[in-house]
Amino acid sequence: MKYLNLKLLRDLKKNWRQFFSVFLMSSLSILIFVGLQGAWHGLEKSLDNYISSADLPTVWIQTSQLTSQDQSKIKSIKDVDKLKISTILSAKINNNSKDHMTIESTSNKSDEIKVVDGKNFSNTSINTIWIDKDYASKNNLSLDDTITIRIGNKLKNLKIVGFIQSAEKIYFTGSSDYIAPNHKNYSYAYISVATFNKYFIDYPSTQLIKIYSKNNDIRHEIETILGNRLISYENRKTKTEIAEATERVGQIRNLSFLFSFIFILLAILAMFSTILRLIESQTKEIAVLKALGYSNLQITEHYISFGFLISSLGCIIGTVFSPIISLFVLNTQKKMFSIPNWRIAYSWSSLGIIGFVILICTVSSYIASRQAVKGLPAVFLRGTEKKVHHILLEKIDIIWRNITDETKWAIRDALSNKIRILMGIIGVSGGVMLLIAGIGMPSSMNYLVTKTYNKDFSYYRRLNVRDYSLANKKYDGQWIQINQAHFSKDDGYNRLFIIVDQGNFVNIKTTDGKKIQNGGVYISKSFAKSANINIGDNLTIKPYQDSKKYVVPVKGIVGSETTQGAYITKATYKRLGGEFNPKTILIDSKYSSSKLSNDPNILSTVTKYSQERNAYNFIDSLMNVFLIIIGFALLLVIVILYNLGSLNFVERTRDYATLQVLGFSKKNLQNITLLENILTTMIGWILGIPMGIWFLNQYIKTFSSIRLEFIPYANWQVLLIATLLVWFTSIGTTILFNRNINKINMVEALKGIE
Repeated sequence: MKYLNLKLLRDLKKNWRQFFSVFLMSSLSILIFVGLQGAWHGLEKSLDNYISSADLPTVWIQTSQLTSQDQSKIKSIKDVDKLKISTILSAKINNNSKDHMTIESTSNKSDEIKVVDGKNFSNTSINTIWIDKDYASKNNLSLDDTITIRIGNKLKNLKIVGFIQSAEKIYFTGSSDYIAPNHKNYSYAYISVATFNKYFIDYPSTQLIKIYSKNNDIRHEIETILGNRLISYENRKTKTEIAEATERVGQIRNLSFLFSFIFILLAILAMFSTILRLIESQTKEIAVLKALGYSNLQITEHYISFGFLISSLGCIIGTVFSPIISLFVLNTQKKMFSIPNWRIAYSWSSLGIIGFVILICTVSSYIASRQAVKGLPAVFLRGTEKKVHHILLEKIDIIWRNITDETKWAIRDALSNKIRILMGIIGVSGGVMLLIAGIGMPSSMNYLVTKTYNKDFSYYRRLNVRDYSLANKKYDGQWIQINQAHFSKDDGYNRLFIIVDQGNFVNIKTTDGKKIQNGGVYISKSFAKSANINIGDNLTIKPYQDSKKYVVPVKGIVGSETTQGAYITKATYKRLGGEFNPKTILIDSKYSSSKLSNDPNILSTVTKYSQERNAYNFIDSLMNVFLIIIGFALLLVIVILYNLGSLNFVERTRDYATLQVLGFSKKNLQNITLLENILTTMIGWILGIPMGIWFLNQYIKTFSSIRLEFIPYANWQVLLIATLLVWFTSIGTTILFNRNINKINMVEALKGIE
């Protein structure tokens, strides 16, 4: 075996171009899978450690009033272990209409509160406050600074004694008006019971019940106990501050599996075709080995070692560099999620995929060499001849005789090297698919933002007020009433029930382009699909903070992506016996910021522009992930086409020289190479477009939630950009290799091998 090992090293050095694609595909498959796993599994571990150490509740309930009898009834619910009761206040900061703070006061020692700097939380401390570290960082606040809290028309100055992180606020947006964190203007804070009793006992507040239960779906029991005092019900799957983080894990994980599948498939094809071509070029060497007494098994093991060695080396390189990808992806998520300790982490599946890649490359080497090494030395010394078959196109004389000689040669050669062509087609189609996904994801998300804030809604500001009757006298606009509600049909989640007054700021339309009208309820498309609701069905609606149930026919399906639930007009709602008492009004730009900031009845002011910018920030947090998709897609196409060009040139040097002797010019030879790459690219491009649209549709669904629905938007610009990138890459690699044809030495290429 000593001499076979020397031959192995010599062959690798001589034919490195043929094995380069195998090495690269195996290393990239491991780099992507292990690299992305380090990110998503690291995020998963970071979240799990944070959540478990914080003793996070299972269910969160807000109620306008809570009695001791209510607490006893909730504790008696099956699977409920314990409760924690807090009081929630909503305040403005430093008299700034843009800055808002959610203040929580609790008599329990809150394990979810992590003090990252300053004094430990104390329930006996007075005139003090512990605030969100991210807000403090964005606004340059320091310990011992004084912060002014405004509730209504009353101001209170509190001393900052600590900066905190809460496991309940991992993805803290501060308001349902935003889809991404806005740490510059929204904060949360904790105060002691002593401070609350001294300053805020008479202020409007809500009770927050944190329930620890083995069952996260106790809605029916809670609704029965609290009745119309129930404001909201959330669990870990529906609470945005937690669910957005846990769902991101699955989004990145799905990406790692898809990438790896494509590159592993190409590694198999590359290894199989490379070993097959190597054996075909070494038939006389195999004959010599057989004549020297080497068995078929030893020769087979020799060729198998190519697959094992190359794939192992590729896997090692991919593994070594994978932490770079892990850290890069993880760093892109840090500005969205507030977690105290970030880490990259890997699981045993990484070793499994490494072993799998090595195994399948080794097996493909065995399959390619199994039949090729069988036979007598005399047979191998005569060499092997390729069987040439006439193709179907040749039988159509009127077409075949009008095809140029270069095209005929290119078509015949392609059909006689099906594995090589298949590898190219899969590489190009996979690249097109990933490019459409990589470009289409931000395009789809940008479309959602544009549609929501330029078509569905056209207001300038959105005001949340304390008293409807007072605000209705001062401001002209369009009122909307928003409540959580329990629907039947039900998909297991509470949805929003939106009652819309007359006005010109809400322009949501149905899927067939009609406006919301009187006489029924309109369901968002995502909700209708998940709950199997159809037009004409009767829907039972039980809004929270309402003692009545309403049975309403479904009149239409609306294409709302950002507000998932049911829409109804004020006139229809009042005709059903409902009481219209909204807290949100949409207004134009005629009211000055100073007037609004001085109105104690206004709880918060949000501009449509700030919502739009916030949504773009959400997209920006994912752009680096999309750029990875685009980058690897281009790399895939470049590597595949470059490698095919390299292999074609190495294998056909003798053929090219022969064709030159027969009268083919170097321009003719370059055209042959160009035609083959165009044929491969064309088929891959045609297959890749529907595959890309399908994958974009499937992958973007992973970003949807009960709050947002992302829809695929692969318009002609997306397809055009993906097409141009693929074709420029294809033609560029062809031109690069066509230069080598000019360097062919005909005398050297046509010399006998013997």
